[in-house]
Amino acid sequence: MIIQLNKTLIAAAIMASISSGLLSPAQAAERPVESYTRVHRESSSSTVTVEETHEKSSRTTTHSDVSIHTPSASGTGAVLFPYIAKNKLPAPVQSLRETIRNEYSLNYEQGVLARYKEKGKWGLLGTDGTVLLPASYKKLSYAGQGVFLLVKGNKTAYIDKTGAAVTLPVPESESGEPVFFQEKGRYGIRDANGIVVSEPVYKEILTPFSEGIAFVRDGNGRRIAIDRSGKELFAVPYDRIFPYHDGLAEYQRKINHFNWGLLAGALVGSAVNSGYYGGEIEPLTYDGVKRGYIDRTGRVVIDSRLDEVYPMTAWGTFIKDKGLLAFVGRDGRYIIEPGRYDVGPGMMDDWNGMVSLKDKETGRLGVFSLSDGKQILPFQYDAVDFLGADRIFLKRGERCFLLNQETGQAVHEWQEPVKFVPYLAESYAWCRKGKMTYEIVDTEGQVIYTAPEGVVHEVSSFRHGVSAVRSGDVWGIMNSRGEWLIRPRYKEIEIL
Repeated sequence: MIIQLNKTLIAAAIMASISSGLLSPAQAAERPVESYTRVHRESSSSTVTVEETHEKSSRTTTHSDVSIHTPSASGTGAVLFPYIAKNKLPAPVQSLRETIRNEYSLNYEQGVLARYKEKGKWGLLGTDGTVLLPASYKKLSYAGQGVFLLVKGNKTAYIDKTGAAVTLPVPESESGEPVFFQEKGRYGIRDANGIVVSEPVYKEILTPFSEGIAFVRDGNGRRIAIDRSGKELFAVPYDRIFPYHDGLAEYQRKINHFNWGLLAGALVGSAVNSGYYGGEIEPLTYDGVKRGYIDRTGRVVIDSRLDEVYPMTAWGTFIKDKGLLAFVGRDGRYIIEPGRYDVGPGMMDDWNGMVSLKDKETGRLGVFSLSDGKQILPFQYDAVDFLGADRIFLKRGERCFLLNQETGQAVHEWQEPVKFVPYLAESYAWCRKGKMTYEIVDTEGQVIYTAPEGVVHEVSSFRHGVSAVRSGDVWGIMNSRGEWLIRPRYKEIEIL
């Protein structure tokens, strides 16, 4: 399965450095920075062992438990938190970063800059601003690895940048896995060489093979896990089960008031439900799904009987039980101990391993490390936003700060409310003052360009040195110096 990178690669990763996800123009400057949050999720596999779940420490943490020194000086140059050492990253985080690096510039290097909409149809624009593919497709989205998914009339197909039909490449992680075949209403297994390794005995395929394990319904109707040879490994007595990702598989159970519409909303962006949620631009919120996670032995790592279990990330996930929120690692152990916190309107940066949480008592936001659970910034802020390019945006009252995420130093301060569109992997970002004053600023907060009043109405993050910009009712493309590469003429534009 190929992740839909233009919609579903985590904002944290995408924001925090070389990301492959792009904010669509409609999701850009007209909304506060808080709305640019992404959560990298593995949406179909959560599990926590009952034993571990119920052996939680009785100690809870609130803002009063945390001792953080707040500098008396809080303007430009002030250090709001000490230098954070670069610890070894968990394997899933390393894998996530590698995926993003591999995809970030792929389209640009192949001469593709953006998709555009004209007269209700979609096409592609080249890096020189010329039309690569005329706008003739009802739907056109990026599927990864230089391949596009299109809908023309009632037909769906995959094409390359020239419009030629292609086969969707198999991700390296899935190559070499066995495949199922059907014969007389039952399913068997063939290995990567086409040799039958298991005769058709399975009633139903619940998931394809992933990391050497698949989930099926056997001849007796039992839900089980099998290895590449068809050997039964363990039972999976759950209502839904999803493929393994980095050693964990999500299971789900139905409850009387469960709303399947919530699940459908949580899985947007994927052509096929693979059980993997790559993240999207949205607040960090619980989606209502009763999920848990199992490891490769079938052991429950996170229990679905907890009050709430959030979708899995490369670092772990949030859980809530008896009114207390905590963050647990992918092994089910606490990283952030249970406390009286709220997630929303928080943000998670799973590129650098940070998250903002709200203190229930004060309503203020603070920042925690996902590496060790330590609180990095106290609960003093009205807004905390991870912008990418190692920058954090903070708002306290009418004052706004741009922080170096590595050193904790405030590199710029505004004495009035401002709103940022994230840097993502670039060195420039849009900053909006008031309702209609748009400026391009560098990573030090210095103004590079100020748009004439009334010219710019909505923008996207920069990518490959350019940004989609709406002027009036139409979109164009502008570079980081404020120069038009394509003057506004299209109904929609999304940089790829």
